[in-house]
Amino acid sequence: MNHPRTCSPDAGPGEYLGESAALLSKKWHPHVVRTLAAGDGIGFSDLEDRLDGISAKVLTDALVELQTYQVVERTEVSRRPLRVAYSLTERGHALAEVIDALAEWGETYLAADADEQVVLVAEDNRRLAQMHAIWLEDDYTVRTAHDGDEALRALDDDVDIVVLDRRMPGTSGDEVLNWIRAQHYDCRVALLTSVEPSFDVVDLDFDAYISKPIHEADLRAVVADLFERHEAGRVVRQYRALESKLHALEAEHSRVALEASDAYGRLRERFESLSDRLDETDPRRPAPLGAREDR
Repeated sequence: MNHPRTCSPDAGPGEYLGESAALLSKKWHPHVVRTLAAGDGIGFSDLEDRLDGISAKVLTDALVELQTYQVVERTEVSRRPLRVAYSLTERGHALAEVIDALAEWGETYLAADADEQVVLVAEDNRRLAQMHAIWLEDDYTVRTAHDGDEALRALDDDVDIVVLDRRMPGTSGDEVLNWIRAQHYDCRVALLTSVEPSFDVVDLDFDAYISKPIHEADLRAVVADLFERHEAGRVVRQYRALESKLHALEAEHSRVALEASDAYGRLRERFESLSDRLDETDPRRPAPLGAREDR
């Protein structure tokens, strides 16, 4: 299969710069290439595990495009059950050398920015936004936004944590959250709201649920915890996010209402299934959820 061309056959080397840069600018492409360069034929699930944070769809799309450019090749290992492995082609290994050189350049010249921790506070109440920013600015670089559209403009790959008001005029916090996940930003999101959580939160991909009003010590603790999760493995992060949903629902709904909810039942099953995958000795694993009193 020939890789796609956007330049004419007699184009000079410089005319391929844009196409090469476009290929490397895809968020996960360099990571896929570097990971495959370190192995000798890697299965899809193993590759997904090594690329912590990538979704199955994004990985599939990346592999398809890299195969189109003859950077990656797919080999069928067995038919029953169907097992495939991915590896780099000769040109893929050549590209890996380029990516390694870029990584070395970044470590040399961009490392000074690596320690910066950026928190985006999106809150339509300007007084609260300013207050929350003041609480956090001693430890983090804080950006503020006062509606959903402003939050979208403030987002980029440098943002680590988003403290997101769920009820904002215009573009809501839920819509901002869904957009963040659709764009595959690698940031943790805490929903901040005065609205009691309904069972629709089960389908929202947030990491923490904060009820207003919140005290300074509590907000600082939530943000610190989200930074700690940022460094944890994918399974731990998923576990903590599900736990946050359970805590939010169990704090506001009676046992009878919880047991009557199919959404809560699915959430509890996912949580318990994920719990089984965690190492019991993992110090980052929270204690099991305690029984709550009927209300």
